[in-house]
Amino acid sequence: MKNLTTYESFLEEGVNDPGILKAFFMAGGPGSGKSFVTNRAFGGTGLKTINSDNAFERALKKNGLSLKMPEDEAEARDILRDRAKAMTGSQMDLSIRGRLGLVIDGTGRDYDKIKEQKALLDQLGYDSYMIFVNTTLEVALQRNSMRDRVLPDAIVIQNHKNVQRNIN
Repeated sequence: MKNLTTYESFLEEGVNDPGILKAFFMAGGPGSGKSFVTNRAFGGTGLKTINSDNAFERALKKNGLSLKMPEDEAEARDILRDRAKAMTGSQMDLSIRGRLGLVIDGTGRDYDKIKEQKALLDQLGYDSYMIFVNTTLEVALQRNSMRDRVLPDAIVIQNHKNVQRNIN
């Protein structure tokens, strides 16, 4: 039989975990370097990264669709994107229920969505922060062309404009 002192470090861990009830919103357009910054800043910290791109890219590969995003695959791709977003939403819900520390990797183009998420997290006692990863449109287009999953330039340009409008 084990006594309570055997479990002392286990009992202390949750209360003293520096990541619980922390949420970091990542914002920036496609190709800005959000994933790079996330990996460098938060890798190994135990924070749960919420990013629908990961599930979306896995689904594209699993279903034999191109990461170059050709127009003739748009319909099939949109179905997979919706599934990836739903899966990521469930992942985020479960992480919040567990009060896990979060890195929410998005673009920041939808201010109202982030505002709602932040309000919920604040209500639950989270400390929340925003990290805005900014770059010029030219650099974003160049980085996008070098990624495995390449977005059409028109989408990069539109998302970059939307994100820049929300920078404040």
